[in-house]
Amino acid sequence: MSKRIHDQEYNRGEWAELYVFLRLLGTGRLHAADSELDCKPDSFLEVSKVLRCEASGEPLAYEVDSVAGTVTVRRGCGAGETPKSAERGMAACKGEFPQASLFSCDGAAPTLAAGTDDAPLERVDGEGCCERVVSMADCERAAHGLFRHLVSSESRAKTMHAPAEVCDFVDSIGVRNPKAPGVQGRDKAYGGKADIVIETRDGRNALVNRMGFSVKSQFGSPATLFNASPSAPLLYWVAHCDDALMKEFNALHDARGNRGWFACCQPFFDRHGLRVSFARARNAGSFERNLLFVREGMLEIIAACVRERFIGGAPTSDVAAVTASVAEQNPMRYPPAVASAVYEKAMKDFLYAAFSGMSATKPWDGVEQVNGGYIVVKPDGDVLCYHANDREEFREYLFRNTVFEYVSAKKYGWSLIEKIDGEYLLPVNFSIRFKK
Repeated sequence: MSKRIHDQEYNRGEWAELYVFLRLLGTGRLHAADSELDCKPDSFLEVSKVLRCEASGEPLAYEVDSVAGTVTVRRGCGAGETPKSAERGMAACKGEFPQASLFSCDGAAPTLAAGTDDAPLERVDGEGCCERVVSMADCERAAHGLFRHLVSSESRAKTMHAPAEVCDFVDSIGVRNPKAPGVQGRDKAYGGKADIVIETRDGRNALVNRMGFSVKSQFGSPATLFNASPSAPLLYWVAHCDDALMKEFNALHDARGNRGWFACCQPFFDRHGLRVSFARARNAGSFERNLLFVREGMLEIIAACVRERFIGGAPTSDVAAVTASVAEQNPMRYPPAVASAVYEKAMKDFLYAAFSGMSATKPWDGVEQVNGGYIVVKPDGDVLCYHANDREEFREYLFRNTVFEYVSAKKYGWSLIEKIDGEYLLPVNFSIRFKK
């Protein structure tokens, strides 16, 4: 028997996925964002359905009727992706939903779905599939109740439970886990980075699409876009080094006993006249191969940016600023008239690839793993998205809102000079995260 959602603890970013789920059911709309992450009032997707598949394999569809102000929860036939998943859902369902009450999260009396005239909220449709009807207003109240809890001063712990009244409500509509996969076969159909799968109607052209979206929040810790890997650092030649200098460099630590990269290690190169240049990626079989799918020369461009930030003494970690500095140096020898634009486009390509599923270690074939886009929960609770039609604005957003992040030297196996086949090599590791 699976654990009740009442008993589970998650961090804010993970609970944000449940918040987005409830908010979309409550509002029935997903507005687009511009390149500054401001709402575009006239550009939105009408949410007609949200698809989930709980850990037990049961498919659920949450059908939004904005005119009636209702959400119909269907479990079983037609709710999932495949006939087999629907059969599993029917077997688990047996004609019933959990017997929890439908509470409003502000303490008000339970709300019947509009137009039901005190009819039961549970029913079995003509195909023998389980249904439950709730109001969009109750979904919206549950979303607000969860959001207030996540941003309250009393909820500063790393992980937390959701409020009991929110858990009661989502349990009553079949939710067992805030991070449940969207549908059966999600990884294949929508990509491993799809946190929520929704069926939408585009307000601009009335087209209906089923899309997977990645969810990130701005009220938790800044999300990481590209993760460091201990097995995939970049390797740099250290010219004019010898065994004595290597030993001295590797022994450097700050007053607290940490590696002290920026305070102790970075100045060491200039002080001793050591020249550092890119050699190769340690994990050439995966990382270098993956970058070829982004563009030719991408490895060298990334290596130049990492060198500028962590060795060259760039005063900022801002991706756009570091890229501009590398463009001025132009290590790839592009024509000066277009160099700045080429480096900027290359970095946008890299960031979008990282968002779309590329990593440093797992083989990637260049196929984008999120076919819908990216949902952002802003600090005020607003939920906005970038979707396929706004690709360039999203790439601009990634470029202007990410930083090169220092990662633990011990955990990620870098910062110590190595002597390999008579050459002195320095492994450097990094990640890229959002500013907020």
